[in-house]
Amino acid sequence: MPDAGGGTDLGVPRADVPPPADDAHERRGRLLLELAARVTSTLDLQQVLDASLAAMRELVDFGGGAIQLVDDGALVAAATDPPMSPEARTVRIPVGQGVSGTIAATGVPTYIPDLTVDERVFPQGRKRGISTGVRSYFGAPLIVHGGPIGVLQIDAPEVDAFGSDVRALVLAFVPTIAAAVQNARLFEQEREATMQLREAERQKRDFLSIVSHELRTPLTTLLGFATTLGTHRDRLTDEAAADLADRMVGAGHRLERLIDDLLDASRLDRGLLELDLVATPLAPLLTAVVTEWQPGPHTVALHAPEALPVVRTDPDRLQQVLGNLIGNAVKFSSPGEPIVVAAEVRGDRVAVSVRDRGPGIPTEIQQEVFGLFVQGGPVETRSTGGLGIGLYVVKRLCDAMDARIGVTSEAGQGATVTVELPRADVDVRRPAT
Repeated sequence: MPDAGGGTDLGVPRADVPPPADDAHERRGRLLLELAARVTSTLDLQQVLDASLAAMRELVDFGGGAIQLVDDGALVAAATDPPMSPEARTVRIPVGQGVSGTIAATGVPTYIPDLTVDERVFPQGRKRGISTGVRSYFGAPLIVHGGPIGVLQIDAPEVDAFGSDVRALVLAFVPTIAAAVQNARLFEQEREATMQLREAERQKRDFLSIVSHELRTPLTTLLGFATTLGTHRDRLTDEAAADLADRMVGAGHRLERLIDDLLDASRLDRGLLELDLVATPLAPLLTAVVTEWQPGPHTVALHAPEALPVVRTDPDRLQQVLGNLIGNAVKFSSPGEPIVVAAEVRGDRVAVSVRDRGPGIPTEIQQEVFGLFVQGGPVETRSTGGLGIGLYVVKRLCDAMDARIGVTSEAGQGATVTVELPRADVDVRRPAT
């Protein structure tokens, strides 16, 4: 008797009933889901890339594999299996050039059964052996929102190693890799933006703390001496009154310099500070800058040849730069220690350096010394005053004047800050070709 399912009572299917479907496709689908879960289980970009290549190993057999990501118009190897050499990380393939660059530009997968005879690899009929023994190549674009973000490529030492079924399997998995890579990148961008926001908040707190501390010091001096002068003027000798007045003037100048630094930093950040770059005799300018610091608690010496070339700069701003550098050197030097200003010709530039014998600049902050609020410690524990924006203003002014600036220092041996100014009497433009 036929059963309810259409078969016989012996369990033998009828001839007009199709056999059970092959479960190979289902097994492949399950594997793709399992590998997708692994690849998307993290938001760390490098882990996503490594997991993607490991998943590819479970999907297909290949000799070598790589994931290249688009970076500023070029493909860069982000992960390879086997691991890449350090040199490989520096190779940049412009989008649109080469096999993988063309894949990234067109968004079209490319299969090359034999690299040694393919015109895309060796144009104009040229042939040569592949040093790595690679013969087959398959590359597929990683596409997100209609645009390529990279290329997945695999190779093998055998000719025509990747059949249509293998290529179809790779193409089925590529969208998962692309989505995972994009998610990891977005997460990194969000994390970086969060860190930048936190840094901005920290700088804001530092700014308020530093400004309140540094501006209050000369203001307190001014108010204190003014109160003394006003309250006890009848009992003060002329010498004592003059001394109080001098101290008030000194505190006022310090307050003025702090406010000027703040205003200049603000104008520079907003692009509102205009400079007048003209041919400027350097020797008299250096003499004038050094003279301003005499007499004082430090000897400021000038070491420079009598004849110095004319430089192209804004003389007022250059005086401000050098004055800030000398003031910084004085601030970090013990009383009596000399400050040396030196100048020498270096090709098409003139180098002006300010050297002190202070404690030096720690190696770990030498690259940051021209940043905002860099003073080497909390406001409350600093042994020297200042807003920590003087060198920031100096660096920004040098950039605007096409002047290079750098610092060299050793612990306990002082520091030397050098400004290289472009000569006005040398044409450094390249000849027309």
